[in-house]
Amino acid sequence: MNLNNPLDPVYKAFGVAKDCFKVATRMIQIQHEELILRTRFIGAAPEETKAALEDAAKQAADLAILALFATFERFVIEHLQTANRLLAAGYPRQYAQKLAEKFESEVEYWRFGEILNLFKGEVDSDLIGQVKQIKQYRDWIAHQNPGRPTPMQITPETAFDVLTRMIQQIRRTHTLAQEEVALDAFASA
Repeated sequence: MNLNNPLDPVYKAFGVAKDCFKVATRMIQIQHEELILRTRFIGAAPEETKAALEDAAKQAADLAILALFATFERFVIEHLQTANRLLAAGYPRQYAQKLAEKFESEVEYWRFGEILNLFKGEVDSDLIGQVKQIKQYRDWIAHQNPGRPTPMQITPETAFDVLTRMIQQIRRTHTLAQEEVALDAFASA
């Protein structure tokens, strides 16, 4: 089983983008013409370029939150679908198989807050609440509904940390150890 953090590639890409903004800011500050030639920054006023880079960095952070949460959602849904396959091997066989098939096909369409509630009692409820706050901010980023108040802003660093801890707790409480898998396979053989 691969225990790599599925959020790592997204978070690393955000880190690279953040560094690129730092480099761009330095190049623009010194007006190194060779490097900023054929860009919107050549000859631009310093306050204009600073504002443009700050806006772009904010957009990159918001997009990182979207990508981190989308990756986390996919992890949770796939985790539940895998757990469901164990149910499919249950008793009574036909009922369990039909229930497992229904679960696997429909879990994609459940409200994600309800999916998170499945983990209550096994995963720290404060952590589940923090994940729901990230989802609320992610939803606001995605939809920008002016009729709704702006939720508490979340940084990509915070989102990565919280979602990683949730993944670790899910794996710790919901993943059979290799020895248990081997024993179950031996017992059913």
